[in-house]
Amino acid sequence: MARNGGGPYDEILYLTAGLADLVTGGLRGAARRLPGLAEVREELRARGELAVRRTGPEPESHMEVLARRVAERGADD
Repeated sequence: MARNGGGPYDEILYLTAGLADLVTGGLRGAARRLPGLAEVREELRARGELAVRRTGPEPESHMEVLARRVAERGADD
């Protein structure tokens, strides 16, 4: 399936990378041709970041991390 002795996973990797390159190349070309697409891209990125923050794990507070470390050090003594 793969050439030069590569395994089937290499073939999948190369096909996927080629498809991704083709898609991003097409999007770059469309972005150059269509006015206003940059604003659409910014809006989609902002919405995506918000969605990831909403569904992703909540980051710990810096002060909580420090307090936990101090408590662990006190318990070790």
